[in-house]
Amino acid sequence: MMDNYILLLHESSIFGKDLSPDEIQAIIARYKAWRQKTADAGRLAGGQKLEDGTARIMTGEGPNLRVTDGPYAETKDVIGGFFMIQASSYEDAVEWCKDCPHLSYGTIELRKVEVVPGP
Repeated sequence: MMDNYILLLHESSIFGKDLSPDEIQAIIARYKAWRQKTADAGRLAGGQKLEDGTARIMTGEGPNLRVTDGPYAETKDVIGGFFMIQASSYEDAVEWCKDCPHLSYGTIELRKVEVVPGP
């Protein structure tokens, strides 16, 4: 049986600032190729790049709810996107991640998605 694993793609908050358009396109091509390889193998369950500069931090609840821009200026890394893959174990998920291009630009936080029974 396959479980879902989420790959949270952490990167420096200044990643890409000094790259040329051609370098950025080459990086995007690497991600597209890895995504396609994973999809072709029937392992891709989803994924997207997250829009830069649009994060909001929510704290409290009810009348105490606060929404602030985030991540904070002092934050050195951000989550730039995510993939969700299917794997039989953490070890299997790690094997699929070994050639993910993101490892060249940041770190991957690998988490198993817990199945919570519905109503």
